[in-house]
Amino acid sequence: MPLPDVELVGRFVAVVYDLTNGQPGRFRRIDDCAKRAGIKRRADLDQAVAKAEAAGFLVVHVGEQLVMLTSKGREAARG
Repeated sequence: MPLPDVELVGRFVAVVYDLTNGQPGRFRRIDDCAKRAGIKRRADLDQAVAKAEAAGFLVVHVGEQLVMLTSKGREAARG
């Protein structure tokens, strides 16, 4: 059963925050973040990344499978 968008985005953003120690300008591999967040289905991962990017929480690197949190994403992860 697919997870709700808000749960997918929340998990993913929280993991990116943890892996970057909340520091700006740090990219992380999308697949590594998904694995740590427990997101196994490719469709769920694609949805989480797309929704988080659309919400302004992260930036996807052009040409590589990397993501970085924006200041808005870091604030959301801090809660």
